[in-house]
Amino acid sequence: MKKILYFSLVFVFLCLSGCSDRRDLAPGKLQVFSGGEQLAGCGEKCELPLMVGVIAQGSGSKTVKGIRLRMLPDEKGGEVEPVETRTDEGGKAAFSVTLAKSFGDQYFTVTAPDYPSVEPLYVHFVAGVKVSNARQEAIAGERLAHPMGVTITNEEGKPLVDIPVFFSLKSGDKNARLSGHRVLTDANGTATVDFQTTDNFTGKYEILAEIGEGQYQTRGIVIEQLAISRMNVILGVLAGLGFFIFGMTMMSDGLQQAAGDRLKNLLQMFTGNRFKAMLAGVVVTALVQSSSACSVMVIGFVNASLLNLTQAIGILLGSSIGTTVTAQIISFKLDFLSLPAIAIGVLWMLCAKKSQSKALGSTILGFGVLFFGMSLMSGQLKGIAEFPTFISFFNKFDCMPESGYGAPPFWAMIGAIIVGTVMTMIVQSSAATVGIAIALGESGLLNFYTAVPLILGDNIGTTITGLLAALNVNRTSREVAVANTVIKVLGVLVMIPFFYIPWDGVPCFMKLVDVMTAGDVFAVIPENLGRHFASAHTLFNILNVALFLPLMSFLLWICRILVPETKADKEKDAPLVHLEERLLRTPSAALSQVMVALETMAEAAMQLTEDALAAVRSPDDCRPREDVDHDENRIDFAQHAIIDYLVALTRSPLNVSQSKTIPLFMHCVNDMERIGDRACNIFDLVPELYNKENRFSEEALKDLAEIGELLQYMTASLLRGLRHNDMEAIQKVLKLDGEAKYLTARFEQGHKDRLKNQMCTVAKGLIYFEILENLERICSHLTNVADRAPQLLPYGMNFVQQ
Repeated sequence: MKKILYFSLVFVFLCLSGCSDRRDLAPGKLQVFSGGEQLAGCGEKCELPLMVGVIAQGSGSKTVKGIRLRMLPDEKGGEVEPVETRTDEGGKAAFSVTLAKSFGDQYFTVTAPDYPSVEPLYVHFVAGVKVSNARQEAIAGERLAHPMGVTITNEEGKPLVDIPVFFSLKSGDKNARLSGHRVLTDANGTATVDFQTTDNFTGKYEILAEIGEGQYQTRGIVIEQLAISRMNVILGVLAGLGFFIFGMTMMSDGLQQAAGDRLKNLLQMFTGNRFKAMLAGVVVTALVQSSSACSVMVIGFVNASLLNLTQAIGILLGSSIGTTVTAQIISFKLDFLSLPAIAIGVLWMLCAKKSQSKALGSTILGFGVLFFGMSLMSGQLKGIAEFPTFISFFNKFDCMPESGYGAPPFWAMIGAIIVGTVMTMIVQSSAATVGIAIALGESGLLNFYTAVPLILGDNIGTTITGLLAALNVNRTSREVAVANTVIKVLGVLVMIPFFYIPWDGVPCFMKLVDVMTAGDVFAVIPENLGRHFASAHTLFNILNVALFLPLMSFLLWICRILVPETKADKEKDAPLVHLEERLLRTPSAALSQVMVALETMAEAAMQLTEDALAAVRSPDDCRPREDVDHDENRIDFAQHAIIDYLVALTRSPLNVSQSKTIPLFMHCVNDMERIGDRACNIFDLVPELYNKENRFSEEALKDLAEIGELLQYMTASLLRGLRHNDMEAIQKVLKLDGEAKYLTARFEQGHKDRLKNQMCTVAKGLIYFEILENLERICSHLTNVADRAPQLLPYGMNFVQQ
């Protein structure tokens, strides 16, 4: 357990980007966070308070609490409440501003009296001017629903008539049209103008309104308007998400193909117990960049009896940590590498000749496509981040406390968990959901308080892939999928109380993430949001593994309760082998599954042979013919299933070794099917031995028993060689083939001698010779498999079933 905890800590510090700087911070500069550039009537109070923050020296956005600030008006006057205050826990201070009674531009000065080196902050306001119908949201190509207006009043609050207001487009699509550029104020002191947006533009327009004539002049006033092309946004986000998922899939497939047999060898090396299995899950999932691929692989192995339940759950626990590497990669801002990676990947794939080299090119191309999709998705989301429609949607499950600090609202948090679960169930990729969360965070639509519950729900939703893979499989495989879901659900339930245990005024889990990740996510302008999202994902899964790995017996007990044995599990007509089609994407794992199926066929065929010899020795105790036919049909069905599976595998990207191995497997499977046929041939001869007068002599039965023992030894040696990569055992099978032929020749001659001496009848002799011929052919089929074994052994799965 100590080793596991040590590994977990090392992994945390490798993935997270360093610790935040928690030293005492010195003020560096003052900054307006909200409430600047406000407009109000002469002598009126501004609608919003002015929020000023103190930015730490040498920091991009980290604020400093407890700094004394003073705010004073310029010579025009005006009032401030309070004149002096200190920054709060978030490093901000609020001032209520009442403008002077004179028209025009007014300035207020904010200083930090205790820190003369900090430059004063000058905040601009305009008195006597108000804007109406700003920040309207229009469909791209349509006119604003209401004309925007600028209303001008004098010191007494009376409207000013015939004052020119000059409107011009400051930013946005330059093809947008204003209905006028020089507009005079009407009897109400208002100058209005219509605005026509352009097609296919999503974003913010800034219209500059300049008041200028005589004594009534001000600096330009910016009026914001919003336009959205819904179809373009939907297509842009979906296309970005599509590129993202496609790139991730391509990268995962390329890594799997490049790793080849090494993935299987990693699983084989580390699955001795639950702790090693967990490490195997971490390593394999980190390599293939897909927990879904790992979970499908594991369920396939369990269904093929390559893994037991304890090992499988251990691997899935580790895969939950390994998959967070994808989120860590995404959280780094590597968009600038997307186009070079795409170019390099395409050239690499065109120039490469070997399949593994092409797989490496596919990995590089997938990396580039992934980040291209991420940048496309982020760009679209940033364009709509300020739209009231989208802000109100995200506010429905916003978990940010009203004060900005403290515990999140309980039901909002539950809603965010559900949203994360549903999102991941839809896209079937936890990395994709985290990627979307990072894109939303960087666009300003998602805060840290909401993202963490969303990511917890993401961990539940990702188990849907395993549940889908467990349909129509055996009970143990279903238990594996259910265990994965139970672990994630219980982990989230355990984590929820930690949102209400404070540490420096914030939830302790979130604080721990912030402490271990560079940047201050609780700053007024959160720092390094994407890295914090990825770190929360990693830390949750590490804590979850540390919690449940020692509780494996408890998990097994729960699985037994939740997954009862069904009638189908008890049916004796169940197929002899089950080949998981989802493993076709991982050829090395698929071939290992075929190897196990071949071994299962060998056991069934040789068991049928032993039963046939037992029937020859004691015809009265012979098995019912329908049972024999049932077993033979199962062997035949297994042959067809394996051949079809191997044919399907040829359509997957294979390396040279894998391509050469497939025909060898087909020949071996056919050999095993023929052994079953030979055993049935022997059963067909048994009815003629029911009459005691037709039964073989003791000497003949002794000869058959000797060959039967030789066949048992050959079968045991062959299976041991295939299962344990034991070439010495394989060589024994090849040597015993000669001995088997020698024995059958000697026994045939002995029986001929008995015929000459009239110790045996001709009828019994023909039956005896036919049985010997079938046994000799069975030995030859075993030898054929042993002869091909050296090429098959790399695909053996040497799991230690504990």
